[in-house]
Amino acid sequence: MKTRRIMMLLAAVSMLVASMAPAALAGGTSDQQTKQDHGWKCGAEVSLPGGHCISPGTAKNFEKMAARGGTFQLQVFDSDGNFLTAETATFKDADSRPCPNDNDPQADDGTYWDFVPGVLWVCHHQPG
Repeated sequence: MKTRRIMMLLAAVSMLVASMAPAALAGGTSDQQTKQDHGWKCGAEVSLPGGHCISPGTAKNFEKMAARGGTFQLQVFDSDGNFLTAETATFKDADSRPCPNDNDPQADDGTYWDFVPGVLWVCHHQPG
């Protein structure tokens, strides 16, 4: 009886994987579009520049986070929707605070930089 259950489970998993394969192999959608299809919010929709996206949870609480000086993660995509880099962003005054990643080319002194002067500071996780 146990073997039969395992075989049924494996058959169900195989059918699920087989049904998803055509979509996965088809491609055609950008990294950014895939994120947006999964609830991520990008660009002007959340008062960010184009190609900058935040997760569904961050988007849901974005105004509260801004009001209380929160920190969050974003992903950055090029004009074709290809992933470029991730960023840590904070509404807390981060002037002179070291970046978690010391090779951010826009953080020339190794600290968070003003993304929106006096409002939002960011650091890239990797060169963008």
